[in-house]
Amino acid sequence: MHRNLRIAIFTPILYPFHVDMYNLLNSITETRLYTCGIYGNYPFEELLKKSTILKCIDFLRNKMVRPISLFKLLKYKPHLIIIYGIESLAGLSIYILSKMAKVKTIVVVEENNRTTFDKKLLNALRSLKEVFVRVAYATADVLITESKASRKYVSEILRVPRKKPIYVRPHGIDIKPFIKSRAIDKREAKITVVRALGLPNNIVDKLWLAFVGEPSYCKGADILIDAIEILGNLAKEIFNEYVFLLPRGSNLLRDAPNLKPVYLRKLSELMKKNKVILFPPVKVDLMPIFYRAVDMVILPSRFLRHASSDRSPNVALEALASGTLLVASYVGGIPDIVGDGGILIKPNDPHVLAKKLEDIIRNYQAYRHLEEKAYRRAMSYLDIRLYTLFLLRILKNLQKSKD
Repeated sequence: MHRNLRIAIFTPILYPFHVDMYNLLNSITETRLYTCGIYGNYPFEELLKKSTILKCIDFLRNKMVRPISLFKLLKYKPHLIIIYGIESLAGLSIYILSKMAKVKTIVVVEENNRTTFDKKLLNALRSLKEVFVRVAYATADVLITESKASRKYVSEILRVPRKKPIYVRPHGIDIKPFIKSRAIDKREAKITVVRALGLPNNIVDKLWLAFVGEPSYCKGADILIDAIEILGNLAKEIFNEYVFLLPRGSNLLRDAPNLKPVYLRKLSELMKKNKVILFPPVKVDLMPIFYRAVDMVILPSRFLRHASSDRSPNVALEALASGTLLVASYVGGIPDIVGDGGILIKPNDPHVLAKKLEDIIRNYQAYRHLEEKAYRRAMSYLDIRLYTLFLLRILKNLQKSKD
């Protein structure tokens, strides 16, 4: 590949894996990373230093890039643009710009279902936008779907008439910090996390069951809270063996405001019983030790009928790379990430989740063989270096076809 090739990466929302991919590509050829910013309260401000921030506005629940920022990207004169979040207005505008400038495109599909709304106007606008999305998916030089569910969405739900191949590949993360943390004694990791986050000392010798990320309806926060209640009634004799760690903050069920008061009360009761402890935001450099300290990560993502279910959650990737036992819903892009490296369960059912958690707590040692499987899964498939190599091979083939 020519070193004077210029690559642009665009993502509406910036995550660590985008920066890791940028660093790898930029070490080989000139690359720039463009974004609208970070999401919510994620502590990723440091990542913005590696990117060019475009001026974006929120319009009808979408990110839209201001025209002056579009010209900023165009001025860079890239030979290739890798586009994430193409179904946002920002992503679509970048794609249209690239076609007008005759720039090669790699489009990454993260969605796995059509979004429908209660209001007719929003559905009409969604249908109009979908026309352009289908054209983008049909005409992109390379189309990569993050999961088999995403490929099914493109082929069967949107019925995109694409003649070129559709690749399936989760994006991966930098697994090195998480693998390195496996060398730390688990009890020592727990002591470190307790001190760093100001958690109670008396939880060090318990099993830690953690929910990581935003406690939203889409992520199944209410399902987990219900499951914790059910578990307490199912297995009172193991009550003192475990503790649940949930993120602190005001974002509980922000996407389901009608449920929020009910689950705030439930959460308060569980905290009074010392079954749930809330932890503050964890700095990026402490996350590998946090995962090492945790005995089980729970990802109870909800199956959504009128929108995409969990696409490619970084929590699943990080848990597997840490060799931490993972219990996750069989929805969206999660099965393609987890493979045989974790436990997949029926979504949307707190009773199923509670029963599985009870079995794992009672027979924890019998499940620990999955820790090695998780690690192997991450090493062989989920490293950002392997993902970047996959992109470079595609890029090489693109250059050959051009020649």
